[in-house]
Amino acid sequence: MGKRGPKTEAGLAAVSQAAKQWDHSAWTRNPKAVEAIEIARRLRKTKHGLYASVPIICKGQGCPYAHSCPLVEMDKAPYGEKCPIEIAALEDLFHRYCEHFGIDPDNPKPSDTVDLMMIKDLVDADIALLRCDNKMAWDADYIIHNTVGMTEEGERITKQELHPLTEYKEKLIARKNKTFQLLNSTRKDKEGMKLTVTHDPSERAAEMLKVLQDMKEIEATEEERKQKYLDRSSSMMKETVTKDTIEVEPIDYSEEE
Repeated sequence: MGKRGPKTEAGLAAVSQAAKQWDHSAWTRNPKAVEAIEIARRLRKTKHGLYASVPIICKGQGCPYAHSCPLVEMDKAPYGEKCPIEIAALEDLFHRYCEHFGIDPDNPKPSDTVDLMMIKDLVDADIALLRCDNKMAWDADYIIHNTVGMTEEGERITKQELHPLTEYKEKLIARKNKTFQLLNSTRKDKEGMKLTVTHDPSERAAEMLKVLQDMKEIEATEEERKQKYLDRSSSMMKETVTKDTIEVEPIDYSEEE
C-alpha cells in the first residue's frame, strides 16, 4: 500500500483538484498560496488538526525541559520535530475526554463542535500543567529569593516568595475548572433542548387530558366515600336514639285522690 496523506503526490493532486472548488480570491490569487490553503484545510480537518500547534519543537539538550525528558536521557529526542512526549499526552488526553463526554473522535457530529473546542482548551491547560511539572522537577524548590533592593555596601536585599510557576499552575487549574463548568452547562442546555423538542404538542395535550380525567375520577370516588360515611353516621345515630329511649306508663293522678 502506498503512502497516504496531504503531503504525498496523491494528496497534493487531490488538494489541487479540491482547490478548484473553493474560492480563495478573498485571501490570495497566487496558485501556490491557494494550494497551501487547501493543504492547511485538510490538515485542520484531521482528528488532531486543532492541536497541530500545541506541541513544542524538540531542541534536544537545548530544551528547557531536557533535564526531565526521558527521550533526551535515552538519546532518542527527535531534534527539530514536535515533542513526542507532548504528542503522546495530547492524544491520550483527547481520547479520554472524548470518551468521558460521549464524543466519537473519529466521527464527531456537528453538534459536538462546541464541546470539542472546550476539550481543546482542557488539553491545552493539561499540556501547560505538564510543562510546569517538568520545570518544577528540575527547579524543585517552591520558594525563591527575589532581589528587592541593595544595601549601601552593595549587598542584595532578598525576599522569599513562592515560585511563579505555583501561581501559574493555580491559574491553569482554575481555567480547567471553569471549562468543566462550561462543558457541563452546555450539555445540560442540550438536554433541555432535546426535552423541549421531543415533547409533541398532541402528546402533551393527551397527557393533560388524562390528568384531568384522573382528577375527576378521584373527586367522584371521594364524593362517593363521603356520602357513604354520612349515610352510615346517620344510621348509627338513629339506632342509638332508639336504644336509649325508655318507654314508661303515664301516671294517673286521679286514682291517688
